[in-house]
Amino acid sequence: MEQFKKQPRLPKFAVPKRYDLRLKPDLSACKFTGSVSIDVDVVADTRFIVLNAAELSIDTGSVSFSPPNSSKVFEPSKVDLVEEDEILVLDFADTLPLGV
Repeated sequence: MEQFKKQPRLPKFAVPKRYDLRLKPDLSACKFTGSVSIDVDVVADTRFIVLNAAELSIDTGSVSFSPPNSSKVFEPSKVDLVEEDEILVLDFADTLPLGV
């Protein structure tokens, strides 16, 4: 996880292809809640997915990775929100499948 800290860009082993966002704004409190589903293309062997996450609170119990055309669900063994670098690091026990 330390290798992702203080980097100017996200690593290139898992490239996002599509974001489906669902937001529920609270305009009086200047806050929002919501969810996101992200399609990623895993292009190199990795056990990690690193995402931008500036000023967000994450429900770590709701984070998972599901390859398309598969019933398998990968649950991260560790979820780290690194506030000073504004990233979320998902660490999986197994290598993620390529081309997903």
